[in-house]
Amino acid sequence: MSSEAAERAPFTGKIAVLGGQGFLGKHVMKVLRDRGHAAVSLSRRTGCDLRYLDQGLRFFLDQRPDVVINCASNQGGIAYQKLYPGTIFYDNLLMGANTMEAARLAGVRKYVNIIAGCAYPGEPRDGILREDEFEAGPLHPTVENYGATKRAAVMQAKCYGRQYGFQALSLILINLYGPGEHFHPDRSHALAALIRKFYEAKRDKAPEVVLWGTGRAVREWLYVEDAAEGIVRAAERYNDVEPLNIAVGKGSSIAELAAVIQEIVGYEGKIVHDATKPEGALHKVGDITKMKSVLGWEPPTPIQAGIRRTLEWFVAHYDEAIRA
Repeated sequence: MSSEAAERAPFTGKIAVLGGQGFLGKHVMKVLRDRGHAAVSLSRRTGCDLRYLDQGLRFFLDQRPDVVINCASNQGGIAYQKLYPGTIFYDNLLMGANTMEAARLAGVRKYVNIIAGCAYPGEPRDGILREDEFEAGPLHPTVENYGATKRAAVMQAKCYGRQYGFQALSLILINLYGPGEHFHPDRSHALAALIRKFYEAKRDKAPEVVLWGTGRAVREWLYVEDAAEGIVRAAERYNDVEPLNIAVGKGSSIAELAAVIQEIVGYEGKIVHDATKPEGALHKVGDITKMKSVLGWEPPTPIQAGIRRTLEWFVAHYDEAIRA
């Protein structure tokens, strides 16, 4: 990595966070504002449909952001992928392509791509997700619709750099969790789904909790506040077109994760694994060697502490959290 790529690139103007009212975007907005940056949110909730080039361009020309961080997405867990594969592909492909083009046309200085870990090969070598092997194999079939749009976004960044000299970063986040996550079964990822299952099982005095898959699949989990901090640090310091992981670097099996959540919730029933249900790739953990070198930082939140905070939020916002 060149010294130029690792240099801090301080923001000198406004920062637009696409999807700034969503699960991840809200936390990115908070980090930016806590640091004194002028940050503005852009999403359908603020009246701009990011699937359309003209709407994004109009906003960028009006607000003139110096930096754009794209946290906008339409996504969910495996169940959601099975329900809406075409919608997910269409929405995310358009949001990625059109927001980067709008940013280029509006003279944005730096565009930050947020890329999901499912854009990595579905069966990575030894289960480790390394940036230089980002396109080293096919996507996992359970998430190929969403992952393909994120691979396209990384390629768009490279092509725009070659032709236009446009600066676009691609930051890869493996699996997120934390307060504000989706807890509806059609939208939730594994960790949030487990928190809800064990909480409701304890509340209802259910004798057992049934989990999808064998429990052997290994995943890492990045607390959303840490993810937001990593994104802002990378936006400030990283200027290379090649992808950069924002990750934890170690994982847990679903069975291990379930045991931790069971203990934190205080559920005393039995765990049953339904091996007929899909569980995705068996091992996916991000390599953080490059991240530590570039950012001089690692995510600080232990998973037990993150789960406790997420559970507290879920209990306090139960009716809101379980809506799709």
